[in-house]
Amino acid sequence: MKSQLFTFLLLAVVIALFGSTVQAACGPNARCPADANNYLLPHPDCTQYYLCNQGTACEQSCPPGQHFNSYHRQCEAPETACCDIFIPCNPTA
Repeated sequence: MKSQLFTFLLLAVVIALFGSTVQAACGPNARCPADANNYLLPHPDCTQYYLCNQGTACEQSCPPGQHFNSYHRQCEAPETACCDIFIPCNPTA
């Protein structure tokens, strides 16, 4: 019984560590400039953004606890990114 529990827990850890590496969803996006590379666009989810390369957008995630700032085109603290209308906004210059 204990060995089955141990095996289950070990399997759960392996899945948590390696099973979450999912390929980013990519596809054509009319907002991506056809002649640009590494161009960043906001995503409807504040914790994500699109990375555009020649008209194709791939979803990317900000580091944990950060939001995408569409003005600065980078991930930063939610209160300075000003993406979520429910978080008070204190933008940086």
